[in-house]
Order: sequence, then C-alpha cells, then structure tokens
Amino acid sequence: MFDLDIAIEMWLKQLRKHRAFDDGEIREMELHLRDHIDDLMSDGIVAQEAFEQAVSEFGEIPVMAQEEFRTQKRRFSIKSLLFSTMLNNYTKTSLRRLLKHPVSSVINILGIAIAIGICVLVYSFGYWIEKTDQHHENKDNVYLTTAFINRNGKMQQWGISPRPLGEMMKDDFHQIDNICRVKEQNVVIKLEDKVFNEKTTLVDPSYLEMFTFPLEKGYPSSLTDNSSIILSAEMAKKYFGENDPIGEDLLLIVSGEETKLFKVTGVAEEFPSTHAIDFDFLVNYQNSSWAIPNYDQDDWTQTIGATLVQVKDPEDLEVVKAGMEKYKVLQNEAMEDWKVADFKFEPLATLYQNSPDINKTISSRHYKTNKMAHSILTILAIFMLALASVNYINISIATSAKRLKEIALRKTIGANRMMLIFQHLVENILTTVLALVLGMAFGKFILVPWFEYQNGYSSGFHFLDVNLWLYLGAVMLVTALISGLYPSLYISSFQAVNIFRGKIKFGKGNLVTRGLLGFQLILSGILIVCAIMFTQNSVYLQERSWGYQPNSVLHAEVDDFTMYDKLRNKIQQYPNVELVSGGSDHIGVHKSLKVLKKQDKQYEISSIAVDANYLELMGVEVLAGRDFMKSPTADKFSIIVNETFMNQLSLANPIDEEFEIDTAKYTIVGVAKDFHFNSFSSEIEPIIFMLVAEDKYNSLAFKVAKGTEMESLQNLKNEWASLFPETPFRGGLQGDVWGEYFSSLEWHGEFWRMIAYVTVFMAALGLFGLISLNVSGRVKEFSIKKVLGARVSHLGKNIMKDYMWLFTISIILGAPISYYLVEFFFDTVYTYHVPSNFGSVLMSGIILIVVLWTVVSILLVNVAKSNPVNGLKEE
Repeated sequence: MFDLDIAIEMWLKQLRKHRAFDDGEIREMELHLRDHIDDLMSDGIVAQEAFEQAVSEFGEIPVMAQEEFRTQKRRFSIKSLLFSTMLNNYTKTSLRRLLKHPVSSVINILGIAIAIGICVLVYSFGYWIEKTDQHHENKDNVYLTTAFINRNGKMQQWGISPRPLGEMMKDDFHQIDNICRVKEQNVVIKLEDKVFNEKTTLVDPSYLEMFTFPLEKGYPSSLTDNSSIILSAEMAKKYFGENDPIGEDLLLIVSGEETKLFKVTGVAEEFPSTHAIDFDFLVNYQNSSWAIPNYDQDDWTQTIGATLVQVKDPEDLEVVKAGMEKYKVLQNEAMEDWKVADFKFEPLATLYQNSPDINKTISSRHYKTNKMAHSILTILAIFMLALASVNYINISIATSAKRLKEIALRKTIGANRMMLIFQHLVENILTTVLALVLGMAFGKFILVPWFEYQNGYSSGFHFLDVNLWLYLGAVMLVTALISGLYPSLYISSFQAVNIFRGKIKFGKGNLVTRGLLGFQLILSGILIVCAIMFTQNSVYLQERSWGYQPNSVLHAEVDDFTMYDKLRNKIQQYPNVELVSGGSDHIGVHKSLKVLKKQDKQYEISSIAVDANYLELMGVEVLAGRDFMKSPTADKFSIIVNETFMNQLSLANPIDEEFEIDTAKYTIVGVAKDFHFNSFSSEIEPIIFMLVAEDKYNSLAFKVAKGTEMESLQNLKNEWASLFPETPFRGGLQGDVWGEYFSSLEWHGEFWRMIAYVTVFMAALGLFGLISLNVSGRVKEFSIKKVLGARVSHLGKNIMKDYMWLFTISIILGAPISYYLVEFFFDTVYTYHVPSNFGSVLMSGIILIVVLWTVVSILLVNVAKSNPVNGLKEE
C-alpha cells in the first residue's frame, strides 16, 4: 500500500544527505512538491503516480546539489532562489494559478496588454519622428544655406536664397565639393490624353549625389541632360502603371503656353517611410531659362527654393562662413526691403528638427507639432499603465483573501518573507510577459496601422529593432515592479498565527486599496473629460465663423486674364450666378506679401489683390470707412485693412492713414472685420486688400443662389473642359478649401473617443474584478440576509454604499484637476478652441457612476440566482 507521507519523507531524507541545502530550502521544496502533487491529484492522477511525476520534474538530487554548490554558499540569499529547478516550479504553479482564476487573470492581462499596445504606438511614432531623413549617407556633410532677415522687428530665418548665390560660392570656395540649387515649378504634364497639374523640381545634377535617392531604373548621370526627366516611383505608377517608363516622352507645359518634351531616363526607388524631403519629377536646373520668363541667373532680386552645399569635412565650413560677408553686401544693395543680417548653414542631419523655425524650407515644418503629439501619447501611455497597474494591485490584494491558508502554511513550515515576495513577483512577471505578447500584437497589427492610416504616414518600424526590445523590456520591468511590489510586500507581511485565528480582514480597512481605486477613478475621469472636450471642440470649430461667407461661393485658378475672361463670360450666362469677381489672390488659396513703409518703420504684411466686387462677394464686412469703388481707377492707390492690422500697428483711427508700398503712396479707405485666411490652427494675421490690374488676374470667384452649389460646380467643370481641354481643372467649392483640416479635427475627436472607450472598459474591468471578489467574500452575509427576507435591491444598495462615497470623493477631487488640466492642454495645442466647462466634468462623473451601477447590477444577477443554503455552508 503506497503511503504518500512516507514517500515524501524518504525523498526529503535524500535531500538532507547533501550539504548544499539548508533546512529552510528543504522545507520550501517540500511545500512546492506537495502543491504540485495536490494539483496533479486534483486532475485525477493517483497518489503514487503524482508523486513520481512531481519528483521527476524536480530532477535528480545529486545534479540539483551539484548545481546548487556552484551557485551559492550554504547561507540563504536571493541568488539561491534563482536556482533553475525552483524557478521552474514557481513558474508552473503561477501558470496554474492564472488558469484557476480566469476572470481576474483576464482582467489583469487585458488591462496591461492595452497599455503596452499604446506604448508600442508611442515607440513607433517616436521612431518615425527621430528617423526622418536620417537615411541620407551625406547628411553630416550637406548643408542648407539659410539667411536671417529682420521682418516686422523680428529676426527670422529663411530657407530660400538669392538666385546667383550657389554658383558664386562654388567659384569662391575650394572647400565646397558640390553645390545644388533647388527650385520648384508648377507645370502641366501631358501624356497622350492624360493631363495633370504637377510640381516639378529643378535641380543641379549633384542633387542625386547629395541625397540618397537610389534609382530603381536608369542612371543618376542622366540628369545632366536638359531634356531628361526622373520620376518618383509614385509618379511612374500614376502615369505608366506597370509598364516600363524608361524612354517614354512627357510633355511639360508652363503658364499654359511654353511647352517642352522630356524623355524619362530614371525612376527612383520607393522613398523610405521616414522622409520629409522628396520629389515627384526631377529636371536639370538649366531648364529655368525655359520655365521662367525673362530669366536672369545674375539677378539678386530673385530667390530660389534652396541652395545646398556639400563639404568633405564639416570643419571646412568655418572658412565658408567667414567669407559670406560679400554676399550680404550684394544682396542688401539689390533688395533694401530684404536685407540679410547673417547667413547660417543648417546640416541636413538636423534640418527636419530645425525646420519649424525656418520659413520656406525644403523640409517639412511639422517636427514640433509631431513632438507635441508624441509627448501627449507618452503621457497617455503612462496614464494607461497606471490604470492597469492599479487594477492589478487591487485585484491582487483582493484575491489574496483566498490564499491566506496557503501563506500561513508556507510560513509555518519555514518559508520566509523573501520567498513569498519572490513567488508573487514571479506570478506578476508571468502575467506581464503574457500581456506583453498580447499588447505587442495589439499595437503592431491593430493600433499602429489604424493610427498611421488616419494620419497619412508610415513609420516603418519592425520587431527586429533592438531599441524596441530594450524599450519594451524596460516597460515590462517597470510595470511588473510597480504593479507587483506592493501586493507582494503587503501579502507577505501577514503573520501565520493571525491568519489561523481569523484576524486578517479584507475590503474594509485597507486604505491603500481604496486610495488606489480613487486614483484610478481620477485618471479615468481626466481621460473621459478629454474625450468629451475633443468631441465638443470638433463641433465648435466646424461651426465657428470664418469671418466671411464661404457658402455658395465657388472659385477657379486661371493662368492669365485671357482664361479668366473666357471663363467669366461662360459662367455669367447661368441664371443662378449672382456675382463674379477676379484677382491675383483668393482667401484660403493664395496671398502675397507686401512691405509697407511709414516714416522710419516698415512692416511685412499679407496682401490680397482683387477687384472691387471681391469683399461683397465673399461677405467680408467693412466696419469703418468704405468698400472699394466700382470705378477701375478711383481706388488704384487705396487699401482696406483688417482689425488685426489696426490693432498691431496701434492705429486708433486708421482711415486716411498713408503707407508706402512699392514706392507708391496708398491710403487706407476702410477697415474690414477680422476673418480667417488660414485654418483655425493659425492666428488671424494682419492683412490688406488692394486692387489689381486685370493683366495680373490668376483667380476667378463667383457666388451662386443657395442650393445650387453642386450643380454650379459641375457646370464650372464642364465649361472648363470645353474651354481648356489641355489644362487640368483647378478650383472647387470655397467650403472645401479646408476639408483636410476638418477631417483632422474629426480624427482628433475619434481618437480621444476611442481612448475614452478603452478607459471606461478598463475601469469597468477593474471594478468588476474588485467588486466580484468583494461579493464572493460576503457570500455567507448575503445568504443570511436573503434568508431573513432582504431583497436583491437592498443587497445592491449595500454594495453600492461601500463604493459611492469613494466615487463621490474621487469625482470632487478629480473635477478641478480635469478642468484645469484639459484647459491647459487645449491652450497648448489649439489656437482657437471651445471654452472649458464643468459640464464635461459632470458628464464624466455620471459615466463613471453608470459604470459602477452596471457592474453591481451584473453581479447582483448572480447573487439573486444563488441558493442561500449553499451560501450558509461557506466557511
């Protein structure tokens, strides 16, 4: 007859023969062995077989002793706990415990997984920001020539440069290996019956030597041919599909008149996902003499998009910097209104990071806004990790009520506090590892693709990135320690004698648990308020007045007055057209810069040059003075300014004030109400209206009867196609000018609503786990009350009472925090936004209370169905 206790004692006797194990370690191993045997027997395995299987998993005793001798001395230490057999046993028992408590395990793993998924998103977004334009091999030797110019009393850095600068620098400095001039040109490209408006880039052949843009087909040297054109991969697919474009001809048309046939001699590879500088079409810079009327290479009054220089050694640039003074003199003599204070060379390696401070740069200017968005995502990830960790802490402490006898037994047979702490941390690390796997999958395959699609970029990050694993390893370690350290210290502090006497109570006196739950509610409230405010802000901005009337207005861009006149004559024939206007600029589409001089001061001001009908057509209100007179010559030297112009120049009564513009005297005849030329993300700027000669018309606008906008747009497109079959249509509804901006606002609202849903879900998970454990610990109490006639509603009130005061205090404390934090956040992110209000804070509190009520209601259903007789049998 097999006797389990005798068998275990014989196994322990074998252990004691080896000096590698002290009494404490032997007692700990006995406890693990008995736990493992109990688990196997509960699965239906007989005692003898369970004993043999458990002993075999421990391994051969001599091998265990030999390994122990190599890793520790006789005294107990943390290192001895890392002994492979013991750690393996901890992991197995931890895994079994997770499977035995699926509800709490799922809550913990799912909460941490969601937080880690957001951490993966944070990493991918940061990876994209910091890796942008770092693929260029010569990034440390190529520099953009920029100039500092005083505009409106402020020193501004500009990325454009004088046209002759590059060639002169190449001739004057032997330290410069290469120079490259860059100029973007709007063109029409025609291929058979395909006609598109495009932007081609005029560059020197050195462009493909400075920048790392490998060609999939063709050779970079082909750019030396003035009749060659190199396409991006996107443009090659757009025009030629899957066919080989090499050797094909493209017709380029400039200003609707000048044409030139170019042969495709190269196709670039797909640009890296982390790039800010790119191109659609490359042609030799010498084509400037064809594309630009009256082109003069030595004209210092004209600028180009960029002048890039390449040096072998960055130290050589000091010589170049010292010799830039003569170019300042040439520039300042040619353009007194555009005097250069200093030149600076911006390295390509950091150009993207510095571009937000550079006007008209060839790189993207979104670095600061992207960094701000990344900071917000980082804070959000920290919030989510905090929510998940608080959930884990509370549930761990609550579930420890079911492990009191286990803890007492371990302590009775010799397990010390460090062993219990280590065991609990192993369980926590296992939970975090499982959450890490799930969170990585959630982030990589769901969250990141969705975020990139909505924002129109591709980060290109991958799981082979070593930094990603270091980052996730740090996140996992910090999360495991934060969420597991306090529960392990708390649980291991219980005294065995108090447990056996029933003096350990849960759920009523643990202020730390209640405090953590309150902290979780405050964080949840903040995130819910953010979601509500972002949704309200999207509505607010969509309904915000532009300061003019964009409804029922259509516009079209034309090349010259001839096109304007033909199109106007056709449009005016439609009975629903109420008013037509022309000009060289148009609100939301194009404006010019003018330098206004008064006495010894000068101001650089945006200008909209139009005809006398324009303000009436656009619904721009004149607050003081008058509108332009209809006579074509009466207001030739008159301007109308907006309120911001008047305020910034401190003009109490601006009417009849005079300013010099282009050597002529102009008089202010009216003050227009402020309006938004740009989207609501930019502040309203000083602006002037002035009349323009018909030979400079580049824009047509007209107003139609309300309700006929879409019909009129189709009529406009039909007339355009009939009049200008070889010119792509450029125009549309005025209300669609900022369509992408409003789409981004809607995306902001959608993103934060998703965050709110996740927050509510995590709060509900945590509450469900905590309250369900609370209810399960009060089965006998509820059973007695049911026998005595208590209604389920009474039991619900009893449960709600335990949490309502905590919810109330958390909402009261969280309300001002949410209010001022969101207000600060909106002031930082938005130029114009919905005013902060406590309504959103109140709604957040209501949502959290509804979550509590829902969780309690779900649990009450189980209480109502339970048999009180079974409940009275509970210990």
